[in-house]
Amino acid sequence: MIRAMIYVLVSFACAAGVAFPSSAQQADDVVLTLDRAVELALRNNETLLSTRLDEDHARARVREAYSEVLPKIDFSSSLTRNWALPEFNFGGQTFKVGTDNVINFGLDLSQTLYRGGQVGAGLKIARYFQQISETNTDQMRENVVLEVYNGYYNVLLAEATLEVSTAAYDRAVAQYEGVQRFYEAGTVSDYDVLRASVEVTNAQPLVTQARNGLAIAKADLKRLIGLPRQARVRCTGSLDIDASSLPGDIETAVDQALAHRSDLKAAELQSAMNEASVRLARGENRPDISLSAGYLMQAQVNDPGVKSLALDDFSRSWNTLINVSFPVFDGRENSGRIMQAQADYERSRYIERQLRRQIEVDVTEAVLNLAEASERVKAGEEAVELASRGLSIAQVQYEGGVSTQLELIDAQFVLKQAKTDRVTAMYDFATAAAKLQNVLGVMDVRTDDR
Repeated sequence: MIRAMIYVLVSFACAAGVAFPSSAQQADDVVLTLDRAVELALRNNETLLSTRLDEDHARARVREAYSEVLPKIDFSSSLTRNWALPEFNFGGQTFKVGTDNVINFGLDLSQTLYRGGQVGAGLKIARYFQQISETNTDQMRENVVLEVYNGYYNVLLAEATLEVSTAAYDRAVAQYEGVQRFYEAGTVSDYDVLRASVEVTNAQPLVTQARNGLAIAKADLKRLIGLPRQARVRCTGSLDIDASSLPGDIETAVDQALAHRSDLKAAELQSAMNEASVRLARGENRPDISLSAGYLMQAQVNDPGVKSLALDDFSRSWNTLINVSFPVFDGRENSGRIMQAQADYERSRYIERQLRRQIEVDVTEAVLNLAEASERVKAGEEAVELASRGLSIAQVQYEGGVSTQLELIDAQFVLKQAKTDRVTAMYDFATAAAKLQNVLGVMDVRTDDR
């Protein structure tokens, strides 16, 4: 009865393993390196694409600001048809005033000469706005690349976890088969066979769980890089990365971050733009001087069809005008605007200083996390080596009848845990290196994708 139950359990576990074939056996259509994944994300990520529209908006704002510097020229024309002209009676005679047709052509020019520094300040604000938009796009690009790095490493971690779980399942099956042979030889009890079958049954759901985790990680990576859900991907990278180019001491890392961080550049530009806004508000209290000129051609014709009109029939006139205006009292409206602009400037300076301090904290944390992960990777490699040797010893002792099956199972568990910890440490090291690159502002980002 016990043997029949054992066979049922093992048969179910093996059948479940066949029902969920290994993803490594599937024919994947898209082969992804880390660089290829980043390239696809920079091309297809919708969050980044929408951010780039802000750059177009900023460039248009600069063009609009230049309109305050350049002259404005307007052309106008009109044709007036007088269906009934006014009549006057003088000395018994009737006179009509005006002509049947009046034709006008006009050309007007206006040019700002001085606006209290508002024109220059407006241009500076527009340029700062454009630079801020470009810097924000750079930051968004770096964040997208970091997400792709993490998503790619998640897939590699899931694949490694699946490999560890599958190897543990295979060992459990092999152990069961060995115990079964010992049972048939009469050297072990029914309990040993039952215990081995339980290990097989317990190991199989972990394989399914790891396989599901891999499918979820690939789905998330496809979302990040803009691939359709139906696409099948295969990542060819490795969690064993080289981080020797990254700074190992905190002071060097902080200096590098302060020199390269996009968000800090954006904060500095915001402060400069708010300072220009103060000058713009103060300029409203100064004189406004502009030049305007007009040229007019007018013809009056009684011919209903205007067929007899010639160029010489037009009378010409032109004029120039200097316009000067100066605000005397606006109910203190502008002084309120100046105070608001100054408050915005001071607030941006506070934000800039706070960001500098936060960068120091972020860099410190990233450097320490990378160092910790590096130590865990080294310890994990040593632990796997020792656990493998321990399993070999336990296997020999069990087959020689020196140790129990529980000791062998314990050695298998220790090896599986050591491999899992090593893979996790390698993943933490890879993601910590990517995070450090991000907080330093040196994430490997292509600049030709705008």
